[in-house]
Amino acid sequence: MRRVFSTAVLTLAATAAAMATATAQSPHFIGDVTCTKSLSSGLQCSGKAAGLGNSPTGAFLTAASVDAEYVCVNRGGNIAPGQGTETQNVVGPVQTIQPRNGQITFRNVSLPAPETPSAREVCPNGNWRVETLHLTYNGVVLHIQQDGTDILTRDLGVIDP
Repeated sequence: MRRVFSTAVLTLAATAAAMATATAQSPHFIGDVTCTKSLSSGLQCSGKAAGLGNSPTGAFLTAASVDAEYVCVNRGGNIAPGQGTETQNVVGPVQTIQPRNGQITFRNVSLPAPETPSAREVCPNGNWRVETLHLTYNGVVLHIQQDGTDILTRDLGVIDP
């Protein structure tokens, strides 16, 4: 009886250790997160993360604000001072990724460029055209989530060139 009990305890201990190892996670980024900015498509970031287990994972960007500077151009090509706008608390679309061996590679996780205002809203003459001159993304954070909870974040700060 003692031998059966001892074997059962050892089996239970080995199973518990294996389960603890299987569920232990240590989320971290591998290498740098790289971001590119475009006046037309906005901000896009790519990178790699590990230690995520095998649950579906969401990756997305947020920004405290996005500053956009516009100019107005008349039919003769002359530029009139434009208007600046600021969009607060911007959240990009979630990219869902299935981890492989606890790792994900995310590509083009994005924050879209703000919608360009109409010439009637910001220019001296509604027949002019509006061009985006400059975008600044402030307080950018990359979020990696599982089950709707952040398990890993990276503060990317201000992205402005």
